[in-house]
Amino acid sequence: MAIKNACFDNRMMLLAPLAISLTFILLLLPALAWSDPAEDALNEGLSLHDAGKFKEAIVQYDRAVRLNPRFVDAYYNRGNAYYDLGQYDRAIKEYSEVIRLSPKDGEAYYNRGNAYRRLGQHERALRDYTAAIRLVPDDAEVYVNRGAVYYTLKSYESALADYDAAIRINAKDPDAYYNRANTYSKIGKKEQAIEDYSKALSLNPELAEARYNRAITYAELGQFEKAIDDYSQVLRANPKSAVAYYNRGLAHFRLGRNEEAIDDYTQAIRLNPKDTEAIYNRGLVYARTGDYERAARDYTEVIILNPRNAEAYGQRGLIRLHQGKDAEADGDFKKAYQLDNNLKKKLQPLIEEVRPNPVKPKS
Repeated sequence: MAIKNACFDNRMMLLAPLAISLTFILLLLPALAWSDPAEDALNEGLSLHDAGKFKEAIVQYDRAVRLNPRFVDAYYNRGNAYYDLGQYDRAIKEYSEVIRLSPKDGEAYYNRGNAYRRLGQHERALRDYTAAIRLVPDDAEVYVNRGAVYYTLKSYESALADYDAAIRINAKDPDAYYNRANTYSKIGKKEQAIEDYSKALSLNPELAEARYNRAITYAELGQFEKAIDDYSQVLRANPKSAVAYYNRGLAHFRLGRNEEAIDDYTQAIRLNPKDTEAIYNRGLVYARTGDYERAARDYTEVIILNPRNAEAYGQRGLIRLHQGKDAEADGDFKKAYQLDNNLKKKLQPLIEEVRPNPVKPKS
């Protein structure tokens, strides 16, 4: 919502009769130049607010309220300033005063709903958004935000209904399509999610979140080439996205592109050296290619970072079997089972592939 400006009455000035004396005109001029001090303070506050000087703006809004304790716009904008400072409790107090003075101010309900949402008070946010919708039924943004709260509360059908309403009001709102796509994806409607992510991107090609989430959805549908294309575009815009490298590495791995997968995991690890999942997965690729030395190093690094990672012990045990280090392998398997006994059922067939049970001679 835009910052409200002070409201000034347009006063029509009557032309004076020709016979009026010069002295009277001079006496009249100071009256014509008079201005409301509270409105002056508000306008000073708005200028400071626009410049990002929120604390200084609050000083002026305080002055406006002292001069006019019923000055709704001063309370409203002081609430906005507190909101911009992250002081959501104080913002709520200001918006509540606006609502007390002007019960039909839909923007105050909307902004108070935003502040409640920031504080995680979702039920209160819902009530305020609903009140705002009653007062301003054609504001798509309110529907989008209420839909986001419904999504957080896992009321996905209600979220979809709100995003549908937002799109009916404003069919060119990329956020509405993006949020509806997230909801479709959450309830398993992946194709509809792809369609909405694509629509959001057609309206705003710079919406990186939509491209990233579309890539994830393509991967979930097994469309790894398309996922890789989207991750690559994300990385061109943000080459420091470790998670995009990681996920592109997964897609390359699924397609059997070992070198590309290793390169992507290595980039992810460079950007986030403590990403145990990237290190673990790179170990899997090294193992697939027969590079057991590097695979063992990666699993060891995972264990150093997370000594309770049972699967890392299990995978390192398998690698040590391949290397002929049976005693060390048995030590890893023992540790893996101590941490997660359910791994035994998963690992035993893999162990037998590498070290088959010996044939017992007849007695």
